[in-house]
Amino acid sequence: MECKEKENGQTVIPIFYDVDPLDVRKQSGSFTEAFCRHELEYMDDVEGMQKVKGWRTALTAAADLK
Repeated sequence: MECKEKENGQTVIPIFYDVDPLDVRKQSGSFTEAFCRHELEYMDDVEGMQKVKGWRTALTAAADLK
């Protein structure tokens, strides 16, 4: 998603294999558990939490692509 938004303007084609795009967009289902684990791992690390937040934002943006 970074390459799409910056100067490169690359095309991003999300492929959801055996995953509901709504689960990706809302980070529900198995995404809830995975993000909870990551947040617990980086709880005391501000930079790590910023990465997790970036991952969430990127997944939401990818799921919103048509």
